[in-house]
Formats: sequence, structure tokens, C-alpha cells
Amino acid sequence: MITKTGPYFKRALLHFAAVCLVSSVAHADFAMTPSLPGAPAEDRKLISLAGTEGRLYVVGERGLIAHSDDGGITWVQNEVPVSSTLTAITLTPNGTGFAVGHGGVILRSAADSTRWETVFDGTRANQQFLDWASSNRDRLEQELAALEALEDVDPDELADAEIDFEDALFAFEDAEVAVETGPADPFLDVLFTDDRNGLAVGAYGMLYRTEDGGDSWSLSIDAIDNIERFHLYSLAVDPGGRLHASGEAGLLFYSDDGGKSWTRSYDVYDGSLFAMLVHGEVIYTIGLRGNVFRSNDRGLSWDSVALSGTGSLYSGATTDDGGLIFVGTGGRIVSSSDRGASFSESTHPSRAALSDVVVDGDSLYLTSLSGFLSEALEDFNGD
Repeated sequence: MITKTGPYFKRALLHFAAVCLVSSVAHADFAMTPSLPGAPAEDRKLISLAGTEGRLYVVGERGLIAHSDDGGITWVQNEVPVSSTLTAITLTPNGTGFAVGHGGVILRSAADSTRWETVFDGTRANQQFLDWASSNRDRLEQELAALEALEDVDPDELADAEIDFEDALFAFEDAEVAVETGPADPFLDVLFTDDRNGLAVGAYGMLYRTEDGGDSWSLSIDAIDNIERFHLYSLAVDPGGRLHASGEAGLLFYSDDGGKSWTRSYDVYDGSLFAMLVHGEVIYTIGLRGNVFRSNDRGLSWDSVALSGTGSLYSGATTDDGGLIFVGTGGRIVSSSDRGASFSESTHPSRAALSDVVVDGDSLYLTSLSGFLSEALEDFNGD
């Protein structure tokens, strides 16, 4: 059984010089050309990993998507319509694949297919954000004018309205620039709760939803309390169907309506939280400087988990017997064989930045900025 966190390298991409943001129109044009064959997939910079029974998928630099049917011994590069760096991949219950990445791209592939299509991109994302920013600016301008017309307006209420309107103006200006310069911002995670309903999150508060299996995507920025537009890194869903999201500046959210609205958890941590892991009824979030937090009440409250190391953690997985594996910078592997009661530390011999992890039976599969790695689980399972 292949076991994986929800989700997958979160994404410290924005902190890795090797996969910096695309910023120029020329680069954007190149990124939207089909991916070309390159070095063997197992030797490329790999960022995310997903699997079904018997098949593994990896995504990474220059539009790479490849699959292996023999545990990573050999790889088949897929036909991909973009050359932008891809940051996350997931599979729906019926096996449909979705991958996201730089330039705001969302790709889809039929189950077991080696061909991918673009179903959304940064151009459409930018236009949706501009439409929203324009409408939001006009609404707040009208609300400010109405307050200013009052004879006995509350000074604090007026000051708040002025600040909100200024923020709306800045957002509108940012949206105009984004439309002019072209797609750049990356999606950093994608999650489907069933074959039709999915979400994609990313840099600068990007949050888009689909209800038709990825045929169309809509901006859902009003649903979440993230006016600062901090990056959103990770998505997960717990056994009760509650959605969870983490991000920059300690962002933690949960949603009970499929992502139509979100509740924010405050004062947990000020740093980035790159990934979330559902472990039975317990939710973990991991991130910068090796910080780990655990919730026993489905995201309502969080407690810090003390670890001996301090290297940043980027992804995690569960094992068939209830164990936990977290991976991160410098080959760091944190594991627990007693359902999180205690943790042990080890270092992968490669000392590579480990971006993602999947457990399949007795095997531990890893992606890194140095390529694909396969190890025996017993060597790193906290025993």
C-alpha cells in the first residue's frame, strides 16, 4: 500500500535558488512550450512524488513528469505541454492525475495515461485576480464614501475603511502588473477530495477551486482570511472530510464545506509551515527550522512537538503499522514507530535536500534536488 501525506514539498521552493520564480516574459514564453527529454528522470531535480498500486509518479524541473512501474528502477518520461518547474502531483480516486507548478499551471492526465493537458494557467489566474481586485476596489470605495458622508461617523471605523481601501488599491495595481507581465507565480499544492472537487494553492495567497473534475477553476480568495496574501504551501483532508491548509507566517486553516469558507487558527507559529500530514485522527504540520506541531482535535488547537534537530522539514508520510516519517533539508529524516510518542533522527547518506516521501510496504521512496532515492524502510523507521 502506497502511503503519502497530503502533501508534497511545500514548499520550500520559494527558498530554493535552484527553482526560482519565473519573472520575465521571455521565460514565461519558454515555460509554456512542451517539456523536452533531458537527463534520466531519476537524476533530475525532483520536487513531488505520488503513487498508486504499482506505479510511482515524480515531477520536477523543466516540466518533468515521469512514472515508474518497477519501484523507481526505470522511468518513462511523460508527454507534458509545459517546461515550467512542477511542484506537486496528486491522483484522484479514479486515477486521474493532476500536477501544478510555476506559471500558475494546472495539468491533468487520464488514469494510466502518459499524456498531460493544461486545464488552467497563470494567464487565466491573473485575469481572475484582476477581476476580483477591480470589484473589491469598487466595493470598498463605495463603502468608504458612504462612511465619509455620515455626520457622526466613528473615527476608528472610518480609519479602518480607509486602510481597507488602500489595501484594495495596492491589490488592484498588483493585479494590473501581473496581467501585463504574464504568468509567474507558482501553485505549490493540489488536492482532490473526490473525482470532481479539488483545490490548488500557491504563492501570494493563490487559492482556486474546481467542482467539475478540473475542467474549470475559480478564484476563492474571499473564502480565506489572508489579506496579506502570504504563500499557501499545503493542503490535506482528514478522515471526517475536514480540509486543512498551511502556509507562510504560520498560516493554519480548516474548512468544513469543501473549501468554500475557511477558519483560521492564530498564534501557533510565526514561521512557514510547509506540509501537513494526517495520521489517523491526528494532524501534523511541519516546517521551517524543523518546527512540528500536532493537533488532536482536527485543527482547532495545536501543540509543539519537541525534536532534537532543527533542519527544515518539507514533507511526510505514514507507514502501514502507524509509524511516521518526516523529511527535509540536508537529508534529514525524522521518524516515529510509536504513533508520535517519540521520534528519532537520522541522515540520509546523500545529505540531499529531501523534498517528498512515499512509503510503499517495506520501501521508502524519496525525491530530492539530487534525484530519486529508494531505501529500505527498516533503515529509517525509528526503531
